[in-house]
Amino acid sequence: MTGNNSTIAFDRTLDNLLQNIQLYYTPILVVLGSLGNCLSMYAFFGTNLRYSSSSIYLGALAISDSIFLMIVFVVWLVMVHVNLFNQYGFCQCFIYISTISGCLSVWLVVAFTVERYIAVKWPLRRQFLCTVARAKITVMGLTALAVVYSSPVLLFSTVRLEAGTNSNICELDNAWDDWADVYNYFDTIITFAVPLTVIVIFNILIVRNIYKFDHVRRTLTIESDVSSEKAHIPRDRMPQTKVTKMLLLVSTAFFCLNMPSFVLRLTAFTYDNNQLWLIYAQQMCNQLLFNTSFGINFILYCVSGQNFRRAMVYMFTKRSSNRRSGTLTQMTNQGKQCELTRRYSSKKQPHFVDSVRRKYSKETQKLPVNEELQ
Repeated sequence: MTGNNSTIAFDRTLDNLLQNIQLYYTPILVVLGSLGNCLSMYAFFGTNLRYSSSSIYLGALAISDSIFLMIVFVVWLVMVHVNLFNQYGFCQCFIYISTISGCLSVWLVVAFTVERYIAVKWPLRRQFLCTVARAKITVMGLTALAVVYSSPVLLFSTVRLEAGTNSNICELDNAWDDWADVYNYFDTIITFAVPLTVIVIFNILIVRNIYKFDHVRRTLTIESDVSSEKAHIPRDRMPQTKVTKMLLLVSTAFFCLNMPSFVLRLTAFTYDNNQLWLIYAQQMCNQLLFNTSFGINFILYCVSGQNFRRAMVYMFTKRSSNRRSGTLTQMTNQGKQCELTRRYSSKKQPHFVDSVRRKYSKETQKLPVNEELQ
């Protein structure tokens, strides 16, 4: 009996901990993650980085991640008694949008990982294979596939009245329970197993090719007996290598943050879903790791992307310089206007006086002469 009481107390403590994590961590993640994604979108689409095919993928990833974080925020609002998520119509719509963005984000990471492998493996063909136009077509194709792939969740979700609380709750429709299980298995393969495997394989191939290229370059440098200045050019100064390092970090972080959820999802297929430890572990991984993967990329870009940091500095310095130039232009225009007014007044006033005098003289000559005064 004592053991059962201690287990119940532990479960309550763990449940309260998870509730507090969700209550405080989620809004911070949504606000900071969305802000970082918006800055990333502007950097990738509004600066010189937009001419790179990788920026198309990363900009689209920032948009998709921001949409997912918005849905996470809507779900969080239920905790503060804003029950928008559990309303009929909104329930299906929000689940559908989150499924689209979640699926799209993972395959965008796969897309730029594969593209980066092509750029490293065949650097001479990169300008023809890794183009902005191809990247846009790939993003649009992945978006269309994600929209079609996620459409079944519109049927699987419904709103029912929860017993005891007399409030609406968004959950799985029992009429589609069997089909939902099949879709869940298939979704685990499509959004976890296949993309994570592809990311690992291509990251290994990218690192292998970079190492091979670096070894060949150093060997040729030593044998050709070039100047010491050229012989010690660090690898991270090569533009494509710097981009590759940044994308490697992004894809690796994505793998690390998604892998625990994938493992627990597989575990849920073999164990009883009602076991409390599995439920708590899933919630913990979902809150701390999986959701974090949608709001951490901006930090990774700033840490590993030199070109991205330059773009951010350019963005803010350009805005401040535009403000200063606008103020100086306004002050200059005001000064010119005052100077013009002063000059105009100084030139116009003598002319006005002379014209009045001439007019007065002419009118005086026309007056009749008073003979009595003569």
